[in-house]
Amino acid sequence: MSSRKDEVLKFLNAMNQKVSAGDVANELGMDRANASRYLNDLFKENKIEKLPGKPVFYQAVKIEEEVKSVQNEKSAFDRLIGSSDSLKVSIQQAKAAILYPPHGLHTLILGKTGTGKSLFAECMYHFAKESAIIPRTAPFVSFNCADYAQNPQLLFGHIFGVVKGAYTGAEETRSGLLSKADGGILFLDEIHRLPPEGQEMLFTFIDKGEYRPLGESSKVHNAQVQIIGATTESPDNFLLETFTRRIPMTITLPSLSERNLEERYQLIEFFLKQEANRLNQPIRVHRQALIAFLLYHASANVGQLQRDLKLACAKAFLHYKTKATNYILIEQDDLPIHVQKGLLHMKDEPEKLNRLIDVNKTIFKFADLSEESSKKLTDVNDVYQAIQERADELIKEGKNQTELEEALYVDVDQYFHDYMVQLPTQQTAKEIIDPAIWSLTERVYEMASKRLERKYNDKMRFAFSLHLQSTIERIREQKHIIHPDLNNVRKKYPKEFQVAIDISAMIEQELGIEIPFDEIGFLTMFLTEEVVESMFVSESQVEVLVLMHGRSTATSMVETVQELLSIESGTAMDMPLSMEVKTMYENVKKRVVKLNPQKGVLILSDMGSLASFGNMLTEELGIRTKTVTMASTPVVLEAIRKASLGRGLEDIYQSCQQLFENKYKAQILRAKPAKNAVIFTCFTGEGVAEQLRARVEPLIDQSKVEIIVLQFLHKEAFRERIDQLMEEYNILAIMGSVEFQYRDIPFFSALEVFSDGGIDIIKRILNDEVPYEKLIASLNGNLTAVDSAEELVYFLRKIISELQIQLNLILEPGVDIGMILHLAFLIERMRLGAVDREFPDFNEFAKNHMVEMQVTQQMMENVEREYDITIPQSEIAYLTQMMLANRVGATD
Repeated sequence: MSSRKDEVLKFLNAMNQKVSAGDVANELGMDRANASRYLNDLFKENKIEKLPGKPVFYQAVKIEEEVKSVQNEKSAFDRLIGSSDSLKVSIQQAKAAILYPPHGLHTLILGKTGTGKSLFAECMYHFAKESAIIPRTAPFVSFNCADYAQNPQLLFGHIFGVVKGAYTGAEETRSGLLSKADGGILFLDEIHRLPPEGQEMLFTFIDKGEYRPLGESSKVHNAQVQIIGATTESPDNFLLETFTRRIPMTITLPSLSERNLEERYQLIEFFLKQEANRLNQPIRVHRQALIAFLLYHASANVGQLQRDLKLACAKAFLHYKTKATNYILIEQDDLPIHVQKGLLHMKDEPEKLNRLIDVNKTIFKFADLSEESSKKLTDVNDVYQAIQERADELIKEGKNQTELEEALYVDVDQYFHDYMVQLPTQQTAKEIIDPAIWSLTERVYEMASKRLERKYNDKMRFAFSLHLQSTIERIREQKHIIHPDLNNVRKKYPKEFQVAIDISAMIEQELGIEIPFDEIGFLTMFLTEEVVESMFVSESQVEVLVLMHGRSTATSMVETVQELLSIESGTAMDMPLSMEVKTMYENVKKRVVKLNPQKGVLILSDMGSLASFGNMLTEELGIRTKTVTMASTPVVLEAIRKASLGRGLEDIYQSCQQLFENKYKAQILRAKPAKNAVIFTCFTGEGVAEQLRARVEPLIDQSKVEIIVLQFLHKEAFRERIDQLMEEYNILAIMGSVEFQYRDIPFFSALEVFSDGGIDIIKRILNDEVPYEKLIASLNGNLTAVDSAEELVYFLRKIISELQIQLNLILEPGVDIGMILHLAFLIERMRLGAVDREFPDFNEFAKNHMVEMQVTQQMMENVEREYDITIPQSEIAYLTQMMLANRVGATD
């Protein structure tokens, strides 16, 4: 901006009234024509207002609007997640760069793809306006140098402007970004893609404030612009030293892995609330899915986290539309495999996880409750609208639910493929691979496709380009690699090997390097992957994979079964308690790849994280899996026996499930242990545990209840010990310093034990004996539609216990007896064809307790299957209400 025009703007900002060109000329001592020209220029730049009428008057931007704008943009940096933690130093540097007199410091922002460099630059711009360093109407111009990196003339023309005829294709004179950014900030993303001559032109502008558009030889243009550049690369490798010397402030943004778990949770929360705003309804996330998002490695940082969350929301929305569920719920199955792998790191930071995620909750709700939530966000490419519109089309075509979901899944996957391509942050792959390698890869597969008459997908091409790039680096560094099976490759794949030889010649000519003969063997493998897959015939059987905690548990089971059946089928993998989950998963994945299952894999596991492997293997390897948890030797026997007979995966799975359920039911009916016990625990087994014992021991009749003190070193080992004790004891409660929720055993923390309310609850639990035998006797003569009152009572007892766990509550002592009676007579009425009864204000109750009713409904499905009845929604509401109203600590 010229100094005289600047004076005119300051004069108008200082005046609290309208002025004419004559007023400006008289006050500032300038020619009236020049004053008029400056005023018109400022009006065109939206820096002042022109009032209608004659004569023409001008005034500064209205004060009330400016104050409102300041309030809206207050604390630009404070809105960034991590502003007081991981971004604190970066923000301090940014503020210093903006406030440095007279016009701030030019700045370079460093950071990996997806760290938020563009957003950070915008925050610097808003802070400059907040601080009155630049006018509130000052421009912020953003440009990505990579967009025109292959055409330097076009790139320079965009930045500096161009005069008509400056080069072929320059058909008109146009101003550049420096002109548009005059008085404000120019943000140049991926500045490392700016060629050296462009950098020289830019540092000339930085030195003098002057520049010449392309093709301009006589006239010099002036502008006052603060430059903010951003790059993913090391400046030393791509920027001229003479250029970097002129950018005194360098700010480095941390990657997502360098930010703490609390910040990642806040980012997840922010993005989910954004999606909830777009959908205009809350989004619920299952605990496992939330943990996965917290712990997985997002290679493209915050940008990838946002995209992965959006994809999960879209798939959850798809379920919501096709299955007519009552709410949107993201579950583990909705996550890409690389996100699900976050679950393999659950043991890395257990304390932080428990602090962030309530251990007593299974479902977490995210809704945008801010003042801005009424302003519904929209995308140019809105995935949810696309799903809705496509669903409406398919419904009109008469598609049923199954057909609807299958069609929409294809559409959503395609949409997201297109969507990712359009996102700037999707350039991650192209940033990894040199453009010349990309181009060469395309030509390699074009030739291979013709010669071998075979199609290759994008994943194959990307994998090849990665391999080729690393090969070139290895050859140039004179590091040699030997193919371990080169002769067999030549014999098995002669056609592919010949094509690979021709490809190596193409690479040598293109890049001026010599390809070793062993490397041709590796190139061959990239041409034969689909052939290798098709070579395996489908006569193989379902693979049975037994995964167990402990050093030899799985091995012992499988060896026993193999000996009994005199066969070699079945694979055992033991997981010592010292082994990390992610290590176990990688071992399992390698074993499955080696097994090369054609009819699927049945996984038999004991507990914990091993049960989640099946879904991840399906996603990552594209194989069918089924998982049976809490497997025993009889279940392993059944699985391996049926697999050896060539039965299908679903058939074997159902047989194992039935066997497990029968065993589980038998355990329910088995008489409970005669001896009762209370367990006290802490890390040492002495300190806190002994204090808790001293507090509670006076309440215990030790002739009826045994006191057991255990050391808590590892959760899985502690569970195993509890399982062993439950064979001998009826465990009334566990009390300790480490939160431990297991089965239907009440847990009391040290804080609860030493509080008056907590000790009262403990008294009732320890001293109340549930008269199940009397209950069975009383029902025997009063139920006509149920065969066995004993079987019913013990079945319902387990149902009520499980329901307490699922709802994260403990019933007041004695209430479970009432619930069993209620359910027993409900089953009786349903089997006799009783008419439904109404639940008062059902819709209101269902709206307020949607999740709890869903949990109750799922548990009651077990009752419906067992007794061949259908429980109406009104009765589900009554059951839910009973559970909530009679929980310990309930106030309603």
